[in-house]
Amino acid sequence: MGTTGTTGTTSLESEIKLGCWTLNKETVGQYLTAVGDSQQVYFDLHLVPPLALSAYALGALLDKLALAPGAIHSLQEVATVRSVAFGEQITGTAQLERPRQRGGLEFTTVSYVLTDSAGAPVQTGKTTVLVPVSGVA
Repeated sequence: MGTTGTTGTTSLESEIKLGCWTLNKETVGQYLTAVGDSQQVYFDLHLVPPLALSAYALGALLDKLALAPGAIHSLQEVATVRSVAFGEQITGTAQLERPRQRGGLEFTTVSYVLTDSAGAPVQTGKTTVLVPVSGVA
């Protein structure tokens, strides 16, 4: 592969595999506790909160990017296509855009798609991370 950039990724990949997740009552409960949400409706309807899916995708993405110290998560866009029920297997993939540099920061933007077991999208999103560029004042 190519050289390592400031984001710690190797050459730009056309697709980044984020992994697969199956969220259930327990994992949804852990997520809701972590974010301080006490909505019972998710359990009543057996549905995964859309932002729980985003959190799994973003966590996997940040692991893959291996960002340099000082990185700032600056922007998150999320579009939910449909609800996800407990027990559904969700797969995430992402597209890394060419980084842009402004001042002492590199802007890294990544779009992602979460799909169900049939390959149909359930959520799309875009996230931007700012990474300080070494040696730029």
